[in-house]
Amino acid sequence: MKVVFFDLFETLITEKTRRDFQERVQIHERFGTTEDRSQLWWAENGDAAMRGKFPDCLAMFNDFCVAVEAPLTKNDIIMEAQEHEVWKSKVLSCVEPQIFEMLNSVRARGLKVGIISNALPEEVLAWQFCPLQDHVDVVVFSCSVGVMKPDREIYEFACSRMCVQPSEAYFVGDGGYDELQGAASLNMKAIQAAWYQDRDLRWVCSSPLVKADTIRDLPDLLC
Repeated sequence: MKVVFFDLFETLITEKTRRDFQERVQIHERFGTTEDRSQLWWAENGDAAMRGKFPDCLAMFNDFCVAVEAPLTKNDIIMEAQEHEVWKSKVLSCVEPQIFEMLNSVRARGLKVGIISNALPEEVLAWQFCPLQDHVDVVVFSCSVGVMKPDREIYEFACSRMCVQPSEAYFVGDGGYDELQGAASLNMKAIQAAWYQDRDLRWVCSSPLVKADTIRDLPDLLC
């Protein structure tokens, strides 16, 4: 084994389970629409957005506002987009010390480190503020390459960037978007990161799913 690829959100960085992030006003409230309309827009556009449909946050918010008939002015939308970009920069700048310790331990085993993440343009923009940059060899964001997990192409692209075969790589993630199933289908060794979100996953692969309950558990699970 030569590489460990990680999911980013809820694996190396957590937004949903950080207590100090829980008081943020929901997007439908900020835009003066209903939760149902907001969720419907995301159901229809979320995957496309993560595959690069929108060049930036402002373009995405403009589309959202038209669809949900948000009562915001052009300047209001610009300000919301700018605020959202600042927020994402804050999220990506917050990495727990245990994550760095774990990554250092992984590297000490002679393994390279990569990230494969479904992401939106503002999250790619915010990556420049993330202290993980110096601990990662390759980063593949879905909206930059036009394909998202669990599509096999994004894993194959990441492996080619690292000059390894999928069978020579681990993939570690919380399991959202069936990312672990996608990795395992290419013979990558899938490990569930359950330290932030302990998902109850449906697993149909022949090999058993390996699970890391804490951040400190992960290095010892790597053969």
